[in-house]
Order: sequence, then structure tokens, then C-alpha cells
Amino acid sequence: MSNNKVLDVSGGKDEEGQAVIVYGNHGKVNQQWNVIYLDKAEKEATKGLDTDFGFHINRPFYIVSRLPMARVVECHGANNIWLRRWRNNVAAQQFFFDGVSKTIKSQQWKNYSLNIQSNGGSTNL
Repeated sequence: MSNNKVLDVSGGKDEEGQAVIVYGNHGKVNQQWNVIYLDKAEKEATKGLDTDFGFHINRPFYIVSRLPMARVVECHGANNIWLRRWRNNVAAQQFFFDGVSKTIKSQQWKNYSLNIQSNGGSTNL
């Protein structure tokens, strides 16, 4: 192993959110990268179906419970959600799939994505 340090995908796991670290050069694929200059990069999709995730990009939707009252998820502030009855045109009840970050965001708090606390190890959303 060389003494040179390079960018390394930790554990060699090709998973969303996997840590990228600095590590000794061993030349394996998890240390190999492509550089794509901005003028050559493909534009991110701003509409249409994202077949990898099954969501329409930037198209508003509701998250509706299958319980008998069919209530919807509503954001309360930028960091809490709860079930509420559906109300017409309430931005806190509407969500969209962001094709760039590949996350679900609130129509009311567009700078925040839905996130499961503790990297998915919690029941808090």
C-alpha cells in the first residue's frame, strides 16, 4: 500500500449516504473517480417520472393514511409531522420528490427533506 492518501468510499459499499473518507491508496474501485466539468454535465431532470425511486419529480402529492379516516401527513413546523384531516391547498400537507437530492420535501419548508432520525435507526421522522 502506498503512503499517498486518496478519497475512498468507506467499506467499499455503493450505498446512498455511505461515508467518503481519506485513506491510503490501494487502487481498488472504491478509490476511483470520474471528474465531470460543469459544462459537460447532464442537466438534472426537473419533471417526469424517476424510475429508480418511483416518484414524479417536483409533482406535489399527499401522504394519505390507510386508516379509516384517511387523514394525511402534515408538517408542523420544519421538524415535526402528524396526522391531520385533509384541507384544500394547505402547503404543509403537500410534498414533492426533489430530483436533485433524491429526497421527499415539504411544499411549505422546501429547504428540508423528510429524514428518519439516527440514520434510519429510530421511529422518529
